[in-house]
Amino acid sequence: MKDYIEKPINRRTFLSGSAKLATATAIGLTAPSILPSRARAATKKIRFGIIPAYSFGLYWVAQEQGWLKEQGIELEMSIFPSGPPAIEAMVGGSIDVITVGSVPPLAAAYRKVADFREISICGDASGLFTIVCAPDVTSLKELEGRKIAITSGSNFDYFLDTVLKAEGLEDMPLTRVNMEPIDGQAAFVAGAVDATVPLATSRQLIFGARPDANLVVDGSKLPLDVRPSIMDVLMTTQPYLDANKEALTKLVRTFHGPTINMLRTENAKVVDEMVRWQTSIGKAAIERKDVEPLLNNYFYFNTQEIKEVFANKILEKSLTAQAQFLVSNKRIGGMPDIDALVSDEIIKLI
Repeated sequence: MKDYIEKPINRRTFLSGSAKLATATAIGLTAPSILPSRARAATKKIRFGIIPAYSFGLYWVAQEQGWLKEQGIELEMSIFPSGPPAIEAMVGGSIDVITVGSVPPLAAAYRKVADFREISICGDASGLFTIVCAPDVTSLKELEGRKIAITSGSNFDYFLDTVLKAEGLEDMPLTRVNMEPIDGQAAFVAGAVDATVPLATSRQLIFGARPDANLVVDGSKLPLDVRPSIMDVLMTTQPYLDANKEALTKLVRTFHGPTINMLRTENAKVVDEMVRWQTSIGKAAIERKDVEPLLNNYFYFNTQEIKEVFANKILEKSLTAQAQFLVSNKRIGGMPDIDALVSDEIIKLI
């Protein structure tokens, strides 16, 4: 039973079938060359909507390192709490490109509110999702009849359904209170709900306020055959893609090239940058020891790997599973056109 209360809101198994990708992972750590910047070229400003998660923050690192500036690109970043408001901003024309979890675009694509395109993957985030419960709840089964704060139709919702189904609890009576992750965190801390699926960056804040809370499910420790593949993606619209293909190619190439290379070869430096990233967007003080496991529990793709992912339609397969979840749970009325949603135009050019 899925009742909702509306309120104001390691490597993954998808790599296992690609020996070629495994080989690329083993040897493909060298950053590809970047197109030289044009002398005196005007700076191309991209209005960039970003959610404060670590995979997305790597775009901030790319800008802070000056790599985007060298390409004549500047990201004008706007912070969004989750995917739906970021999508709304892009539909409204105030944002050009967004980082977003993969579930919200599926609902938007089904409604055909815009000609969306997912042009790259920031990372697989499944290892970052958790379910945090009140002290008297020590297992998923003990959530029966309780309230959990969750963003309806989101990656968080998909994660919750996947782990409930894995334990045969998909029909367990459970009241889901529809909230944005930050609001759900506050509701849990205040005792208004019995559990929440929080932002990874909020986890330590929750335990700081409620040290007796229980971490009942940790995505990074789930068996690989149970853990869902949840992609964080880079998305724009087809009109913007058509008009700005060169700039988007430079942006995506920089992410999968020097940025991911720096993450793998100078990990401590990137951790420091992520601490600065969180501080710069107004988060409470956070320590390196908290940042490091969260940053590194994503799986990221270098240039060769992302090409293989798109060539093997791994993103489409992941999106299909998530769309089927949305349809079967009556979050959307039918399957979106996933082939139209995913575009390999930019990945082919990097």
